[in-house]
Amino acid sequence: MKTIKHICAFLLLLFLVGCNWGHEVSTDDATDEGENTSKDMTIKAPSKAKTGVGPIKDEVKLGLQIDEDMAAKGEKLFNKQCTTCHEIHDSNRGPALGGVLEKRSPQWVMNMILNPDGMIENDPQVKALKAVYEVRMNDLDLTEKEARQIVEYLRTY
Repeated sequence: MKTIKHICAFLLLLFLVGCNWGHEVSTDDATDEGENTSKDMTIKAPSKAKTGVGPIKDEVKLGLQIDEDMAAKGEKLFNKQCTTCHEIHDSNRGPALGGVLEKRSPQWVMNMILNPDGMIENDPQVKALKAVYEVRMNDLDLTEKEARQIVEYLRTY
């Protein structure tokens, strides 16, 4: 009987580890006031995310240097279109976007900007984020050029 319990416990452990494999959820429970907040959760991909679902199929080539003009245009777009839900360093209604390009590929970010509905329905990483933030990203009706400008702005963080 003990052997069966050990086997069941081992199988349960394998199942739990297998379900979580490849996704690391980290929490930063300490805020400036020392309070706990569930909005500080971030989902970390094991490596750069794939391209996501949307119109951007090919690899987006980023230059070695940030294109300052493109980043400035992206900053204006970000401030106009994105800051209702996103901030750079703090989670708001949506995840903080500073350092997003360390976790996600430029294609993935652009597809999220251009095709949020498709990404929410089909991308497991977006589904996990939606479970944490409980809000659905709106379609911003931006062009590929504008999405690329926002990506260039996000590179500055």
